[in-house]
Amino acid sequence: MTYQELLKKVQTALAKADASNINEHIAIQVNVTGDAAGAFYMEVKEDVGVLYVEGYDYRDRDALLTADGEEVLAFAQGKLPLEQAVAEGKIAHEGDWEKALKVAAIIPVKKAAAKKAEAPAEAPAAEAPAVEAPAEAKPKRTTKKAAAKKTEAPAAEAKPKRTTKKAAAKKTEAPAAEAKTEEKPKRGRKKKAE
Repeated sequence: MTYQELLKKVQTALAKADASNINEHIAIQVNVTGDAAGAFYMEVKEDVGVLYVEGYDYRDRDALLTADGEEVLAFAQGKLPLEQAVAEGKIAHEGDWEKALKVAAIIPVKKAAAKKAEAPAEAPAAEAPAVEAPAEAKPKRTTKKAAAKKTEAPAAEAKPKRTTKKAAAKKTEAPAAEAKTEEKPKRGRKKKAE
């Protein structure tokens, strides 16, 4: 894909963006690498409510995004959320992150991209094991409040240590063993009975 083809597709994809909630001027330049190398900018003018996309450098920009043409197109079409793209290293960012997020928020998101961004990555159903672990095997989730309560609990409420049956038996047998040793006569020479 050439730069001109990419720019046309990005302009078409972003034509539906609603910038009516943005009440400030924001200009973001996008540097495209790869086969469709070039630069364009996205601009929201104060109180206009429109996102403009033009094929020029924007020197007085608020932020700069750099990515391969395919990643830029996926972002513009709402298939790749900006936060995810930056976290995965698909798009590099410089400048005012908050303003970049404001522009990204007005891009119409495809349903598949929204689900992907919200749901954690899961293995396909065909690869999943046939037998599921019982519900009891899953560890309990601990909230921050519950964790704080556990650490703040007084030591007096701590549960007593468990004793095994053997240890309990030894405790009860110990006095009896001492009694037996007291009853035994002292060792010495036995006298022969006549």
